[in-house]
Amino acid sequence: MPSAVFSHQAPGLILKIKYPNKFDGTAFCITTFIPDLNVIFEFFLPFKFREITHSLLGLLIFTVPLTVILTIIFCRYISPICANLAKKNGIIYKPLKYFGIDEWDNLKKKKYNTRYFVVAFYSAFIGELTHLSLDLPSHENIEMFFPWVILQSPDILLYSIIDFGTIYIGQWQIDAYLTVYQLIWNIETVITLVLAVYLLRYIKKRNLISKWYKEM
Repeated sequence: MPSAVFSHQAPGLILKIKYPNKFDGTAFCITTFIPDLNVIFEFFLPFKFREITHSLLGLLIFTVPLTVILTIIFCRYISPICANLAKKNGIIYKPLKYFGIDEWDNLKKKKYNTRYFVVAFYSAFIGELTHLSLDLPSHENIEMFFPWVILQSPDILLYSIIDFGTIYIGQWQIDAYLTVYQLIWNIETVITLVLAVYLLRYIKKRNLISKWYKEM
């Protein structure tokens, strides 16, 4: 899977720019982040929560409903705080303004009517599908059809391109190997990260967030 932060958001940013009135960009970006929260939840659970968050069943019963709720919380309370930070003077705030976070206070204008819930629902649904699609060639197992079946990736993806065995550095143990799916993970992460950063800057330079919310 590509990085949960920025990389997975690239497809959603493309769709939002292309069809601004048909997608909720916030819901799309949040939903692509939620499946990888299993890293946190599994500290407290006795089972692999990833199998739920990365499945079609989990998409419907967990990811989409949580996305709709978190989108409301984010737009009402978190985005204005982020925007106020980005508007401050100082070198540490310049990157925030450069990528358009200073315009996030527009998100509090969002109206939570029937149309919002419909658009947020299918935006979250499609966003999760893009996450699962990017994960397919870049992971050892395919949990998409959990709990009915968990598939192992094809042997060609499991093939080790580099294998130096286990390397010990003092008390540290490092498994020095690189499989095909891990290589794909790295390639996907770099490409989608660069694309997402470019799209954020594209949105900022054209003042698109302000324009989108003026049209509401």
